[in-house]
Amino acid sequence: MSELQSFEDWKEKLREESIKSDVCVLVEGINDLRKLSNYGIQNIIVLKGQRFYDVAEKILEKYNKVIILFDLDKHGNKMVQQFKKILENEGIEVDLSFREFLKGLNIEEIENLP
Repeated sequence: MSELQSFEDWKEKLREESIKSDVCVLVEGINDLRKLSNYGIQNIIVLKGQRFYDVAEKILEKYNKVIILFDLDKHGNKMVQQFKKILENEGIEVDLSFREFLKGLNIEEIENLP
């Protein structure tokens, strides 16, 4: 995602991707959902309180691409790898570029985005 120059670019590109009917944004909790909704992000799926495979089933029914925006901590990194494996094995495109961009901003939790 080298074309992004700023956090504002990141938000705009994420908004553009999230309005596509075959794309969803996967987050850990309700506070992440609230934060991203404030930016106009759509098609957000919250993991909290659900089993991995139940969420994966929902995704498989409707989406071809998933943007994973789990927190950038040890727990989030572990969950990303688990979900990535499950979804890619089912033929779903997994986009981690938005999450990678946040690493450069030293942001660890999605709910704490500016």
